[in-house]
Amino acid sequence: MFQHIEKGLKVLLPFIHSDGSAKDINSFWRYREAAKSKTLGNLINAFIESADYNTDYFVERLKEIVAERNKLVHHFGESEGLNILSTEEGCITCITYLELQYQEAISFYKDITLFLFSVLAFLRENYAESNPDIELLYKQLKAHIISSGVEYINLNNPSETTWENTKIVKLLRLAETNTDKIGDMTLLARAGKFIKSQDPECTPNKYGIKTLKGILKASGLFEITETQDREQNSMFILYKSKLPH
Repeated sequence: MFQHIEKGLKVLLPFIHSDGSAKDINSFWRYREAAKSKTLGNLINAFIESADYNTDYFVERLKEIVAERNKLVHHFGESEGLNILSTEEGCITCITYLELQYQEAISFYKDITLFLFSVLAFLRENYAESNPDIELLYKQLKAHIISSGVEYINLNNPSETTWENTKIVKLLRLAETNTDKIGDMTLLARAGKFIKSQDPECTPNKYGIKTLKGILKASGLFEITETQDREQNSMFILYKSKLPH
């Protein structure tokens, strides 16, 4: 996982570091070539220089990644209580330590992957016509981040949003089992109140759409019925999840 982080930073940094991205094209290629031989510590320092942030916690967390990598590569066998060749207890302690270290590393690896995807989305928008490989890489990385459970939201083109993974769709489905039904369908107004009670910040606007009805239509995951309420002279909307094919 530490090696994957190194590889990701070597790809990312030429696009975001001022020495590579804010000068001419030759600077980009020179920085890219130089980054190939940099260690994780140097890459992390360059990443810190590139980032726009104000929190010491962010910097400390990145430095801890470097310290953990160095401990694993250079000093792991010296760690007290981690003699993996001695006892079963030592092996269990060792496995527990490595698992904790792995969880911290994979968290940062996922962040790097999302940064890389942002760069790739930019390249796709501007250069995909002249380089078909960009479109292929974009689709592959998009599939990877979606499979890891990340919400993929395209504000400019909501039809490209992976609705199945979004929190708002999950809450709409949860509302189907947690609010009173009308027949076999759920009243959208009740679902809206339920969603607000669960997460007030989870609104259609977050997904580039004005209304919950718009979410139902854009996702293509629900059946929708609009019915006239003659007593109140208004329309009410019912929905239910489509059965999987």
